[in-house]
Amino acid sequence: SSAGGGVAATTTTMMSSHGRGALFATTLRAATAAHHRESSSLRGFASSASASAETSSSPGIFEFRTDVVIPANRNDYLATCYEREYREARVSIHEGAFLGMWTVETGGDLNEITHVYHYRDYDHRDVVRANVKGAKDEEAWACFQADAWPYVKSMKSEIFLPATNALAAGGVAADAHAHLASVVAADAKDNGVFEMRRYQLELGYNPVPKLIEHMSEGLPSKLAADEKKLGTLAWMGYSDLGGLNQFVELWRYDTCEDHMKVRESARGAEAWKACIGKIAPMVQSFDTKLMRLWLP
Repeated sequence: SSAGGGVAATTTTMMSSHGRGALFATTLRAATAAHHRESSSLRGFASSASASAETSSSPGIFEFRTDVVIPANRNDYLATCYEREYREARVSIHEGAFLGMWTVETGGDLNEITHVYHYRDYDHRDVVRANVKGAKDEEAWACFQADAWPYVKSMKSEIFLPATNALAAGGVAADAHAHLASVVAADAKDNGVFEMRRYQLELGYNPVPKLIEHMSEGLPSKLAADEKKLGTLAWMGYSDLGGLNQFVELWRYDTCEDHMKVRESARGAEAWKACIGKIAPMVQSFDTKLMRLWLP
């Protein structure tokens, strides 16, 4: 899911060359193995994404697109996304905006697939989407939509802004886009796990700024408590479109167990505990899930 309009009429003839059916399970297993053998191209992509980020003085906007796929066709969908022609088309069509695609390991709907894109602003997003028509990979992208969309039950798009002050307090001095791109590129080689923590805050103009203020105060102590540096802060941001007054953290670990060790160490960080004590009264709900990077 993401950029692009309707499916071109020419896709009907091409679709037959992109198989659907029993071969997808085999393709998925092969794709999983191949996923860890492409570090050189991934490093190139990360460099491109970082360079793109550095040309902008704005932190930009981050689009989180969530596809909920039909359970019986989850593997078919993932295998389709991994086909080389479609992967290359995704990067080309989105002009470097694509950052990654994650599957849920545990803690959430196992049929959710999350795609993340970065744009300089809303106008840039409009331009990228409009440029699909006439792009060199327009036909391949239309074929991908025709092959993948029948497996999808629903699609949701949300826009988030990076919490730059909280990120800076967490040691992320670089542009939020460049930093996330570098974490994604590194994980593509090491196959770790990402934790997404999502807070739903109470209504009003103040909760998000207050949370960022408190998070900025407490976050250094949480990071210091992680003496073995098992966790990496990948990104933080708050909603601008979609469900408002949401705050999201994205962390990366080598293993699922490392995520628990970092959580346990944080319980002894006094400033972090004080931070949570200030944030908790504003929070209406909170959930966390572990995810695997499927496509960088």
